[in-house]
Amino acid sequence: MTTATPNISNAIATASSTNVPTPPSRILLISGTAPGEPGVGGVILRDLVRIVGPAQMHTCWLNPYRDKQPHYLPELSVSHHQRRYETGWKPIGGVGGDLAACAAAVALQRPLIQQAVREIQSQIDQFQPDLILTVLESAMAVQVIAALLPQIKVPLRTIVWDDVHTFCPAGRLDRWTERQVYDAFRKTLRHSEQIAVICENMQVAYQREYGVDSFVLRHGLDAATTDACERDPNVYRIGFAGSVTTPDCMREFIAALDSMNWRLDGKEICLRMLGARFQLGTLSRQWIEYFGWRDVTETRNLLSECDLLYLPQSFLPDLRHLSELSFPTKLSTYVAANVPILLHAPDYASLTEFWSRYDLGPRAELAAASVQESLTQGLTASLSDRELWLSNILSARRDALSPALFEQGVRRLLSSNLETGN
Repeated sequence: MTTATPNISNAIATASSTNVPTPPSRILLISGTAPGEPGVGGVILRDLVRIVGPAQMHTCWLNPYRDKQPHYLPELSVSHHQRRYETGWKPIGGVGGDLAACAAAVALQRPLIQQAVREIQSQIDQFQPDLILTVLESAMAVQVIAALLPQIKVPLRTIVWDDVHTFCPAGRLDRWTERQVYDAFRKTLRHSEQIAVICENMQVAYQREYGVDSFVLRHGLDAATTDACERDPNVYRIGFAGSVTTPDCMREFIAALDSMNWRLDGKEICLRMLGARFQLGTLSRQWIEYFGWRDVTETRNLLSECDLLYLPQSFLPDLRHLSELSFPTKLSTYVAANVPILLHAPDYASLTEFWSRYDLGPRAELAAASVQESLTQGLTASLSDRELWLSNILSARRDALSPALFEQGVRRLLSSNLETGN
């Protein structure tokens, strides 16, 4: 194990932000995620709105639902703009499938994009913002904001959670539409005065690929303040929260538990899962506590009752972009739970880089045998090893994943004085 070292990028930001920048008086947000909606994106934007103040903002929500959703933040002004037909229709493979998908996109999606552009331009004219903030989290969001660029006369600031090479292939777009989205993504980044990205790997990649500067903005959560319930001495409890985007890791993780017969050193192993839906395949006896979806505070408290938390990033070549350039926001909740974390990720993953600075728990290779070894290491760790992990968790929360750093980053992103914000 290694002891934690300071987060250099955050340390620089802290040192240069003695005078906390103040956001402009009127901010228009364009996003496919509504502030306050269920899910990590909604939580991040909810807290961003609270930092700025809802009275100073208007949100243009590219709404993926057919029916109008209730305002998740009633005090926030929100306009709805229809968002549909994002997944490419490919009845056959090859060029023929791409042609069919392109024709469907031209007939169905592009009119919605044009309509959203007109409606948002009208909102800009009415609201008269001092600054526009966009979240590039979907193909439609990228296309809409790129189409608006010639008409935007105020500073543009941008947030990127997932790389375009992650969400575009997932949408099965035809090759021509996909190329247009990539081009729109590049244009938007280069037009942006300030860019916030999710991890250091993305920061380096965007400087190399697009020639743009950015800074890392990650959500932070206060540590659990309630005392965890008394643990059953005859049970090891492992926690997992969020959606499963790593089928290869989850398959090997369950295989490792199956090979252990869900027992270790005479104790039973219980897997506590929190999320909207899961599909697990096993033929052996298992013990799973399923809590469904919970808000971040309850999720944090339920995880704090566990002995070890499980955090995977995929080893699949097709998902390399996701593992390398994404940064699971659930880590903020995990760190706030103050429990050692088992990292199941390849060497090139963003979390592996984070673990090199903050050793938060054991690491595993893909194979079930490696997972079993890491599970044993994490669950039966000596007191000194566990204390070192917890000390590094405290450092990571203080130096990289705190609410104070998130607020500082939001103010930097939205500052009307870029010299002060940088």
